[in-house]
Amino acid sequence: MANREIHVLVVGGSWAGVTAVNELLGLSHVAYSRLHVTLVEQRTHYFHRTGVIRGLVDQKYADKMFIPYQRLFMDGNKPSPHHRLVCAKLTHIYEHSIEVEGGERIFYDYLIIATGAAYTSLPVTQSIDEKECREKYQKMRNAIEAARSILFVGGGAVGVGMCCEIAEMHPKKLLMLAHARDRLLNEDLSDNFSNTAEVHMKKMGIDLILGETVLSASIHDDDDDHSTLTHDEWVVKPQIVHTKSGRRIPCDLVIWTTGARPITDFMNSLLPSNEKHPLVDVNSGQINVRPTLQLADLRYPYIFAVGDVNSLPFTEKYAPNAVLQAKHAVSNLRELMNESYDYRIKVSPTMAAEATASAQLAPYVGTRNTQVVVALGKSNEISSTILAKLSSWAGGSHRGRKYLLDKAEKMLNV
Repeated sequence: MANREIHVLVVGGSWAGVTAVNELLGLSHVAYSRLHVTLVEQRTHYFHRTGVIRGLVDQKYADKMFIPYQRLFMDGNKPSPHHRLVCAKLTHIYEHSIEVEGGERIFYDYLIIATGAAYTSLPVTQSIDEKECREKYQKMRNAIEAARSILFVGGGAVGVGMCCEIAEMHPKKLLMLAHARDRLLNEDLSDNFSNTAEVHMKKMGIDLILGETVLSASIHDDDDDHSTLTHDEWVVKPQIVHTKSGRRIPCDLVIWTTGARPITDFMNSLLPSNEKHPLVDVNSGQINVRPTLQLADLRYPYIFAVGDVNSLPFTEKYAPNAVLQAKHAVSNLRELMNESYDYRIKVSPTMAAEATASAQLAPYVGTRNTQVVVALGKSNEISSTILAKLSSWAGGSHRGRKYLLDKAEKMLNV
């Protein structure tokens, strides 16, 4: 049955999605010659979001962050006849088809969801068109250049990294970072890790405002009549930031770097087996998955979710982990194909259940020893070693000035 036609859809063209596509293309060359792989991605290009921090202060780096998807499906010098890219926004998922913006239906035998998470406060990450993306990136740079005092809201890896990059590039600016918790970075990282980052930032002259929840920013300091700014407005004007405790912090520019939200709105059209057990967690917005990375709902063994969009713990939300998850999901998907699940489900539910039971799907065990690296400017980083020591980025070690851009280029066959 290996010569049967099989259709696999991958939705989302970032680390997890592109890795899954590459793994599937490999399968089509060695075992399943009639495997059709479709990548559904609303962007016209890959945008290297991992390096968004560096791109804000380095124009040459930013120019390399836009990578076309075309080479992903090249067979030598020609486009592959069996695989394709669909540039469209996913709007609905159904049992064996998806619908994209405009109403087109695309049918599938297997589906890998890798839509990632949205950072609504960073305008550049929301752009679909490359031209618009570049324009918004320049607007963000212009705002940073013009502001004399900047307040960052959110002390996670993005907030810490961006603040340090700008502090190095603009040492005369007043930079502040407000964080709701009493220590920087995420709770899964050690106190020593956080303390090392805090000490370094203070040495750079950054004013840390910890234990303060920021509520809003307004142009006028007038409780009765003030213009409240949204999180994605990079407005350079004298403004007042209001905290939960009643504190007022003056600045020229507010940059929100708070947590991202998984992109899962399209899941509403996929019905759960039991309404008491939703497909998407109502609090986190993440897709509930089994250890095998399949949807937790046993009704959908042929649908996988990988990367930021799934319910794995925060320690699994880094680019290297997304790559490993994608590879694992494709490995399990292959087990289902080997048992002809896609064929049997078209014959009868009983045969499909037998195929599912026979498939040797392995649980994803996670990457407990993955080294977490947080940027502390162009020349330094902090890594999750026992002592969490600062290390030099001279020569491009670890992430360095590249922020994994070289790995992204290789992933996209550039």
